Amino acid sequence: MSKSGDAQILCPHCQTRGRVVTKRVKVKRGISGGKATGAVLTVGLSVLATGLSRKEAATIATCGNCRVTWTI
Repeated sequence: MSKSGDAQILCPHCQTRGRVVTKRVKVKRGISGGKATGAVLTVGLSVLATGLSRKEAATIATCGNCRVTWTI
């Protein structure tokens, strides 16, 4: 997590600027087409090992004033 607030980010909840800290994370989003195809070809066995969702990079922002967290 970044140590100081980013002066450019505005909290959508309390409208405070400069108190928002960010962190890069990987989040699960949607269904991967390649994994869905693999599941069909292996009669579902690959789903047990890998799951169907894909992971994408995202940024989590947290307001230091009101403690609201959101994804950018």
